[in-house]
Amino acid sequence: MYRFRLRHALPCALVAVAPLTALAADAPFDIAPIANIQYEWGQTDPTNGPSVSDTDFRRARFGFSVKGRSKTWQMVFDHDFADKTPPDAFLLITPSDNQSFRIGQFKQPFALEDAIADKQTAFLEASPVGAFVISRRIGLEYARWGKRGTFNAAVFGHRLDGTSDSPGVTLRSTWLLRSSKEESAHIGFSLASESPSNDKASFSLNAGTTLNSLKTATTGSISGVDRIDRMAVEGLWVRGAWSLQGEIAQVTLQRDLGNIHGSAGDVQLTWSPTGDGRNYKRGVATAPTPKGHVGWELALRYGTMDLNSGPVKGGHTENWGLAATCYPHPNVRIIANLLQFNGSRMGISNNPLTAGVRLQFTY
Repeated sequence: MYRFRLRHALPCALVAVAPLTALAADAPFDIAPIANIQYEWGQTDPTNGPSVSDTDFRRARFGFSVKGRSKTWQMVFDHDFADKTPPDAFLLITPSDNQSFRIGQFKQPFALEDAIADKQTAFLEASPVGAFVISRRIGLEYARWGKRGTFNAAVFGHRLDGTSDSPGVTLRSTWLLRSSKEESAHIGFSLASESPSNDKASFSLNAGTTLNSLKTATTGSISGVDRIDRMAVEGLWVRGAWSLQGEIAQVTLQRDLGNIHGSAGDVQLTWSPTGDGRNYKRGVATAPTPKGHVGWELALRYGTMDLNSGPVKGGHTENWGLAATCYPHPNVRIIANLLQFNGSRMGISNNPLTAGVRLQFTY
């Protein structure tokens, strides 16, 4: 059933969007298809047990956007036929050149790690900080940007499918330290708080791939949670072919039985041997955009996570990663990475080695 749906996703999406595009020819708006297809191979060699290898779709997102020709509003609708991520479904209103309002289901503004779209990341999977993000929820957001930096604040609830029912608030803000065509740098922070309706929470970190269920750290389900508080501090620097970013994050589960804490951090360095550096835009370093040639980017990343707190023995892990990305076409990129984890959980060593390759098409 799953393979059938995925195989027919692209033609169905094109058939659905084509007549809408034709109808919009004389309308005051434009309709465009959206596609983000990621097919990957991954292998993990755990400390104990045989190697685990698999191939599958990591993303198969299809949809469309409707954008007013006045450039003051936009609607986005998409769905992940790989069933790995929640859909986007929102209305974005931009009344002026430096502010916007968004309502619907969208990625909530928390942490630099989550602000970078998965079609622009230097590695196949997020750093340990990504385990603490809020991801997509139904909500209302206000955003503002300018010469001094960015500010995003939102209120949110559950997802469209009714899961993650946990109303809360979140914000992310950045301050520009340098801003020019040659160099950009900022510092920033994120804060969030939510109250899960089921009084439960859990956090975990995979072994560098979602193709298997191996975890390098996990709290399991924690009950009696009144509130989940998150915070993160970030820094980003982009100059020419180089970029450097770092972030630390902490989560606190407020409970009558005693609070539980978790922490994570990462540092990432990227360099393009072909001179195709990342582009700074509104608090994010977007992917390189080579023109007229095949581009390359190399990346080095260190990450750490600690989920040991009181009665919870979720484990502690550190990891080093190397990645290489090839850009043979503006809509295609090929990523390969190698991750070495070193950690332990409840006194048992957990040091998996993971390799992965992804072919990605975006439109």
